[in-house]
Amino acid sequence: MKLRGINVVTILAVAFLVIVFGLIGTFVSHQYWNLIWLVLLLVWTLILLHTLTQGHLKIWQALVDRMEFGDHDRVLDLSAGRLNDLLLLAKNLQAPAKVTGTGDWHQDQQAVQARINAAMVADRVQLVDTDVFNMNFPDRSFDKVLVDLAFHNISPAIKHNRAVQEAARVLKTNGTMAIVDFAHVDEYQQMLANLGFDDIRVVNTGFNGWWGGPWTATKMIVARHFRQRR
Repeated sequence: MKLRGINVVTILAVAFLVIVFGLIGTFVSHQYWNLIWLVLLLVWTLILLHTLTQGHLKIWQALVDRMEFGDHDRVLDLSAGRLNDLLLLAKNLQAPAKVTGTGDWHQDQQAVQARINAAMVADRVQLVDTDVFNMNFPDRSFDKVLVDLAFHNISPAIKHNRAVQEAARVLKTNGTMAIVDFAHVDEYQQMLANLGFDDIRVVNTGFNGWWGGPWTATKMIVARHFRQRR
């Protein structure tokens, strides 16, 4: 997972190294006032780690709870290959409803399929490798399209537009699209309005969505009542 183009795991590793070496340096130099900054860095790191793990899964579960899936819904999961997202979605569906998960699955497809089988959701999951700018699905194929932290690293802005337009293309009339992200929220709202959604709501996710602090907070954009414009 990336945060503004930087790998989050790398950020966490660097932060922990700074804390460890900072503690060593503080006690060697006896400059104990440095502990204030190290404590603040530790708190920031722990908040980021929470969001990356349990916090984000709670946000995804909250979104899934909002969706009110039908027994025959076809759901598209655009989560950049996050298997935990896909499994959580599948567990909240009743066959014959099905979720199609997009990602670079062929790199480790056997291990992925093993986890799907172990979760006993194989009858509700389809794995597809596809390009978010040109997905190989017919128009109006899905009842719901869910996007989880998959678009914010796309640049330039015109490609954001293309990705959202393509997601809307495969959504059925009166379908629902949801985008979970911490950046470009206003941009997403405007794009969705331009595409024909007339019920767009932005939901704050609170502490579970803090990427280190409230200044970088995850939001859910839920757009309903889609009318494809010609």
